[in-house]
Amino acid sequence: MGRVAVIMASSLTLSGLGVAPAHAAPDPTLTVHYTDSTPSPVGGVTAQLLDGTAPTSTEVTGDAYGETTRFAFDGDVDGPVGFRVTADSVFGDDLRYVRPEAGSAEVWVVDGDPRAYGEPIAVDDADVRVQDRAAYLPVSSLEGYLDVRSQYGRNGYRFDGAATGTIDILTMYRGRDYFEIAVDTNRIGSNVTGNMLNAYTDLVFDDVDGFRDGDDYFLSLSAIERIFQVGTLVHPEGVLLLEPQHVAHDQLAEADPASVGFDPAKLDEIDAYVQRQVDDGGPAVAISVTKDGKLVKTGAWGEALRYSTSTAEDGTVTPAAELPEAEQIPAATDTLFDLASNSKMYATNYAIQRLVSEGRLDLDRTLQSFPGWEGFTDANSDYTGKWTVGGPGGIPAVYTGKETVTIRDILHHVGGMIPDPEYPNRASAGDLWYQTDDPDDRAGIVDAISRTPLRYAPRTVFAYSDVDFMILGLLVEQITGQRLDVYLDAEFYGPLGLEDTMYRPLAAGVDPDRIAATELNGNTRDGNVSFGALDDGTPVPMREYTLRGEVHDEKAYYAMGGVAGHAGLFSTAPDMAVLTQLMLNGGVYGGHEYFAKDVADEFVTPFSLNPATVGSATVGLGWRVHSQNAAAYYYFNWGPSRSTYGHQGWTGTLTVIDPLHQMTITILTNMRHSPVVSPPNGFAGANYPVADLAPLSGLVYRALVGESTDYVVESSVSAVDPIEVEVGTTADEVAAALPAEVDVTDTDGGVHRVGVTWRLGEFDGTTAGDVSIAGDLARPAWLVPAEGAEPLVASAAVTVRAATDPGTGEPGTGEPGTGEPGTGEPGTGEPGTGSQPAGSDPSGANAGDLASTGFPVAAWSTLAALILAAGGALAVIGLRRRARGAIAAGDRTE
Repeated sequence: MGRVAVIMASSLTLSGLGVAPAHAAPDPTLTVHYTDSTPSPVGGVTAQLLDGTAPTSTEVTGDAYGETTRFAFDGDVDGPVGFRVTADSVFGDDLRYVRPEAGSAEVWVVDGDPRAYGEPIAVDDADVRVQDRAAYLPVSSLEGYLDVRSQYGRNGYRFDGAATGTIDILTMYRGRDYFEIAVDTNRIGSNVTGNMLNAYTDLVFDDVDGFRDGDDYFLSLSAIERIFQVGTLVHPEGVLLLEPQHVAHDQLAEADPASVGFDPAKLDEIDAYVQRQVDDGGPAVAISVTKDGKLVKTGAWGEALRYSTSTAEDGTVTPAAELPEAEQIPAATDTLFDLASNSKMYATNYAIQRLVSEGRLDLDRTLQSFPGWEGFTDANSDYTGKWTVGGPGGIPAVYTGKETVTIRDILHHVGGMIPDPEYPNRASAGDLWYQTDDPDDRAGIVDAISRTPLRYAPRTVFAYSDVDFMILGLLVEQITGQRLDVYLDAEFYGPLGLEDTMYRPLAAGVDPDRIAATELNGNTRDGNVSFGALDDGTPVPMREYTLRGEVHDEKAYYAMGGVAGHAGLFSTAPDMAVLTQLMLNGGVYGGHEYFAKDVADEFVTPFSLNPATVGSATVGLGWRVHSQNAAAYYYFNWGPSRSTYGHQGWTGTLTVIDPLHQMTITILTNMRHSPVVSPPNGFAGANYPVADLAPLSGLVYRALVGESTDYVVESSVSAVDPIEVEVGTTADEVAAALPAEVDVTDTDGGVHRVGVTWRLGEFDGTTAGDVSIAGDLARPAWLVPAEGAEPLVASAAVTVRAATDPGTGEPGTGEPGTGEPGTGEPGTGEPGTGSQPAGSDPSGANAGDLASTGFPVAAWSTLAALILAAGGALAVIGLRRRARGAIAAGDRTE
């Protein structure tokens, strides 16, 4: 993010010049404050509603921050309002939406930064320490600015190799997150848990830009940005801290990772990390990363198909074997992966969130009250197969209360349902056994679920269950009157432009070579699992061929025809970038609102059956969430903030959505496309770190950095053209003739326009001669002298010219302007006959003018007085008008 900006110290509006507007402007719906690195920022800010409606009025003024643009719309606006900063040097095409509160919204934006902020927080100059061109703030001051609480102590665990209790630790708390710094070694750990100390420890601790000074610890602005994900801005008069506001980015766009705070070289380390494991036999991997509405990384490695069965003409299937290298199919970024349980979020949860937003579904309604679910009762429960009391399924007693289970209970996974009743497996399911290959036939599975007994008493135990989302997917179909995949394609995937996100891709005509394979020998776990036998002794139908393009999950394939609420969705890493961004956006994307933000927020609110333990909760309404103070949801360790949510899938998929970092990560693997080495569920592909998923997201977070330079060092000042004045010229007149600004070049080659105040207190215009005038630079806070050097000054040469000889003619006798010599028109060049006043030009051509300026002295005096009275405002207006004209002509000037 860019933090260096020149901002005018004086404010100027029409009313400031005493010119009142013709009529009072309507109250603004949206106010956008914009700054860049020019003296007079021109953002070219535009605004629109979600449907493209333009504002009814636009007012552009200036303030101490930069340019202020106010937009008003007709009527009450209760939805998102979008804006573009068309002149932004990096993100001029980015359409950002904010949500008005009480009818209005106000944001502060910085050129080159895709975020939007609340009102800037001014930092006391006394708190700022500058060294090595960087600004540092004491951690003790951050509580007042950013509500950061801190305390010192000794390390309570082995910290970065240091034995317990041996080093000084500063712990900082903000919101749900905490950060620990070894103050003498400048190493930091973020949200460290026991999980993180037991694996991938190289991803736990990192360097931090800070230093200890006595009883306080100082953090650089770049470290403050990186740790707390706030904006920092070095204002001409001091340092500002900027608290991000929620924005929805209308469209994902590819961007340079460095433009959103990544070290590109560190981000690229992911490539080598994955490739080493692929070369060692690891699974295929595809990844996408977005930050601040920008797609900053996609990639794919390994083989989408490495093993395969073969089928003889008589239908006999030969067990899978590794294919010759020439027959293996590499993964690509457009390879479709089986999302497994991520289907729960990006299919069913999205549909549920939309129905709730539309008022079509009440989460507190009981399942049994919906048409078709009348049989979901205790009396209708069938204890059969392994699901008998005391049987191998683990039901210890008869539990009742099915009629009380609500949709909210089901989303929270506290309805008491069996996690996996194994409906397609006759040996396990007993009389609950059910199979169909028709995704439109739902009566049989609804009946089987309705007869399934409870594993726990409702609302007593959290038990993650596939059945919960099987129910929810069926409920979506019943409410909408459409099959789940048809509804989703019409309401989500189609409008979002996602051509590679779908159920049953083979039926949709997708080339199998574009789909990552999963299990080698159907659902047999390499021959270690069967579904039992039918009444005639023949085996229950079960796939034995290599799975590619068919959902791996047994219940989704055999009991629901491949379309289910808990599994069955296929997608690519780029499509998943859009789907995850939709949630991060709060339901808005591409000019449409798919669900309400308040509904999305409700769905990711941590839930616990015991409110006293909600800090350790890892579930919301369907979504898996990071806990605040416990070992946490495993896959959200090693980097993500404690506000993170997302999901994991059994086939080897993970989505990470981090609202604090405004970042999403999608990791897709086919780790089940490998031999079973520890029956029944131990796959060889699961033994690689990439299949553990979390270290990949950890590498993404490790690549985040902050700005390293807050200040620039002045190197030289531009030369000022010499001027000549007549004897008798006043200091004010000389000040008006000298430039009000000069160019200062920094040590990096940057050029900055800086105001100058000329030292004219001892100027004597009554004596002819050459005078050197020094000028003090009105340098912004971020422009500093070289270390140990005196501040640069501007310099101007002024020549005071001696008075010329008086004329010899006699005084004219006519009135001025008669046209006769001596009495002629002003400026005719004819000499008078009498003596001329000292300092006049005997030629008459510039009588009364300052030499070499071409502007009357009286006019200069008047203009100088006006400039002084307005605090330099007219110069600002002139700059702003020139910039606007240049933009209109298609050429930005500064």
